[in-house]
Amino acid sequence: MPGAKNPDRRRIRIRRTYSVPEVADLLGVHVHTVRRWLKRGLKTIDGQSPTLIHGTELRRYLDARTKSRKQKCGPDEMYCLTCRAPRLPTLGSVHLADLNEKTVRLVGTCCTCGKQICRAGSSSRLKEYTASFGPLQRRTPSLRGSSIPLLDGDSKEQDENGQIQRG
Repeated sequence: MPGAKNPDRRRIRIRRTYSVPEVADLLGVHVHTVRRWLKRGLKTIDGQSPTLIHGTELRRYLDARTKSRKQKCGPDEMYCLTCRAPRLPTLGSVHLADLNEKTVRLVGTCCTCGKQICRAGSSSRLKEYTASFGPLQRRTPSLRGSSIPLLDGDSKEQDENGQIQRG
């Protein structure tokens, strides 16, 4: 999704010069955002008015900005979206969520905030993940407590005493 945090850099033409309002329109950000980028290191062609920015410089600045914000996870860490940092999962909470022939997605619980954390990787590295996180099992989705009706059409409910009632 384009915006100030993640503008679409593919729209920038490297052989073109842009004014500040043109950059804002092109990337879907506010003019003040582009001016803030200028204060933080985006270089202009010259110091005269109107302020002109070369496409290669704009793309270089945005690439460097994105690269500086990336955080690499260690071999035994997963990224927590709540903490916004790589965190260790709670012991024994890691399981396989999706698995196909090329990729695998690991899901666990953050040891700091208790929220769900994820890690995606190659299925060829499954042995490394098992060494880092312990034995991994594929967890199947559960319908318990879900409002989704069962496919066979039998709707069964339990009362307070645990007795099954057909509806």
